[in-house]
Amino acid sequence: MGYVVKVDDRGRIKLPKNLANADSVIIINAGTFFIGIPIPKEPLAETSGIIETKLSIKELKEIAENDALGRHSK
Repeated sequence: MGYVVKVDDRGRIKLPKNLANADSVIIINAGTFFIGIPIPKEPLAETSGIIETKLSIKELKEIAENDALGRHSK
């Protein structure tokens, strides 16, 4: 769903109420417009349970670090 919001004289916008529970918003420049992705105040609580895994946090961290460094995971 899209929204039209006003920009004040200092370049600020007010988020619609259903998005206002965000603590921060990622702004993506998309040419003549931008895309705003709200980040919840408690992102871990909001996203827990989205992906189920039997791996530990330590194992997940190791996989992520290896991927970031371009190394293959175990």
